[in-house]
Amino acid sequence: MRKSKLAAAVMAAALVGTYMTRDGDKPLPDFNAKGDLQRVMEVRSFDVDARTVELAFSSEFEGERWFGIEILDHNPESIRLDRLRDGGALLVDHDWTDQVGVVESVTIGADRRGRAVVRFGRSARANEIFQDVVDGIRKHVSVGYRVHGAKLVETRDDTDVYRITDWEPLEISLVSVPFDHTVGVGRSMEKAQEEPEAAPTQTATVESGATTEQPKSEEFRNMKIIVTRDAAGNLVRAEVDEQGNITKVLETLEKAGDDVRSHQRSGTEAERKRTASILEMGERYQCSDLAREFVKDGKSTDEFARAALDHINKRGSRPLNEQTADQNIGLTDKEVRNYSFLNVVRALVNPTDKRAQEAAAFEFEASRAAAERADKEPQGILIPTDVLSRALNTSTAGGAPGNTGGYAIATDLLSQSFVEMLRNRNTIMQRGRVLSGLVGNLDIPRQIAGAQGYWLGEDEAAGEGAPDLDQISLSPKTVGAFTEITRKFLQQSSLDAEGLVRSDLASALATTIDLAGYYGTGTANQPRGIANYTGINAVNFAAVNPTYAELVQMETEIAADNADVDSMAYIMNARMRGALKTTQKFTGTNGAPVWEQGNTVNGYGTDVTNQVANGDVFMGNFADLIIGLWGGLDLTVDPYSNSTKGKLRIVVFQDVDFVLRRLQSFCLGRKPA
Repeated sequence: MRKSKLAAAVMAAALVGTYMTRDGDKPLPDFNAKGDLQRVMEVRSFDVDARTVELAFSSEFEGERWFGIEILDHNPESIRLDRLRDGGALLVDHDWTDQVGVVESVTIGADRRGRAVVRFGRSARANEIFQDVVDGIRKHVSVGYRVHGAKLVETRDDTDVYRITDWEPLEISLVSVPFDHTVGVGRSMEKAQEEPEAAPTQTATVESGATTEQPKSEEFRNMKIIVTRDAAGNLVRAEVDEQGNITKVLETLEKAGDDVRSHQRSGTEAERKRTASILEMGERYQCSDLAREFVKDGKSTDEFARAALDHINKRGSRPLNEQTADQNIGLTDKEVRNYSFLNVVRALVNPTDKRAQEAAAFEFEASRAAAERADKEPQGILIPTDVLSRALNTSTAGGAPGNTGGYAIATDLLSQSFVEMLRNRNTIMQRGRVLSGLVGNLDIPRQIAGAQGYWLGEDEAAGEGAPDLDQISLSPKTVGAFTEITRKFLQQSSLDAEGLVRSDLASALATTIDLAGYYGTGTANQPRGIANYTGINAVNFAAVNPTYAELVQMETEIAADNADVDSMAYIMNARMRGALKTTQKFTGTNGAPVWEQGNTVNGYGTDVTNQVANGDVFMGNFADLIIGLWGGLDLTVDPYSNSTKGKLRIVVFQDVDFVLRRLQSFCLGRKPA
């Protein structure tokens, strides 16, 4: 009977002419003749607050259909996901009039399963179904889909086996009794065209993603069947209990040898370690959602480590007002424009002056909010990151005397934020990757050894080659700097005076930070600078000033470690620049100097700073130098040190640290000791 009906279906498909077999000698059946199809999975996890549910909705399990055995191909190019990704519907029992949610995201994992995150609505019906999911009452998930193309891959025991190579998920449903068309609930989208002569069936849910239809009997009632490996490593089709333990082996599909059992154990352990490592790193680096995505997609810990670092670095590459958003206290642009450093200084130096205290009331209030947000007790007053990271006022709007937001000022003086002032006066911050607005210590993952490849023969398994990971840490080191102004200067209220104070403070800090970035000892409360990192590349010069060949050797050392990039640069002092301008590259260059037109050396950019010692040259990819800045700027006033000269000392403190993401990215050239 089955063959005659299958022949009829084949003939109908032949008339349509839309499906062909692999060799073209026999048309395929019309897979959609009985309506759209369905497969069943189970709910994985849920988030009550976000009203979202993670679930798997499809796999490549072999399911029996009226036309034979069906395998849904899970190559990404075989699945049309546009409908689901464009706000696909979450239904109840495949009822298109009973929508309770929407599909948020869809992925096809490395394990060749379709997974989705769905979000429930807030209607009474949606709340009812969502609560059933949370309570574990509704666990089964079904996908309705349509077949667009297939291949006949084999005939097994007189049964055709088709691989569906082009199919389209239409919707995802929560179902109560999957595939049971006899009760009218959760029935398959195979409509009533089912043959009346067909034997009654009872559905058995299969964990790998499909349902199998077996003759109706007590033996197959209410059972759960999975394809798995038993304790001996054999591939079996077995009945399991609610915990997934095998209660009865129905069929042995493949006998396992010692090598299979060994690989099974090592594979299981490797998967457990992979999942645990990724989730742990995700929690540590505050990107748990990204970690869960990588676990589901079967990606490696190495891939996640790189993604986690990119996630952290994005915060450092965004505009400064976005970098520090977590530390901002919410000042408006107008409030930032009206914030005055000089008001703060006047109030601190004259604590009994009522007018000075009232004039700085806003600044003190903002400081208290900033200190609370940063969980920090300042020595003086904490300048909020809102003020430090936004461009300052250049408005020409009028205002009362003393209101620093009411006067015009040259744009080259206050057209940038305090942090940008600091960066522009600091060569190492211009080159490095700055992460500002940090709170607490920061750990960044990095890979120190890669996975290993293997050449394999047929049926040989690749050896396990886990990447070697460690982490680098940033922790705040406090740097102090000061500038001095006269008491008469303090009486000024123009924006020019305000800008000069801010500029001087930035310069004072920059000088100290810059020197530490190159030569910090890493002891006595200092950050560690590039020169004091063990493991960076080194080139010893034969004399105080290097030859062109010696400078090229610095690049070569980095390139030999596969760390060279186009953005590398040389850093040296003014004396070295002068020497290179008068030194010929090598014989035969007609006097062409080492210092090239466009201020380059060996084709790479250069920075000149007298922070670098005579005879030293730094070279490398400075994007691998990470610079951390914590919290706001701690400002206090010392009216006593130079009181006899009528001067005030404005002291600022900033928390900062440096770390090299890759030692191989840097090289230090030095004159003879």
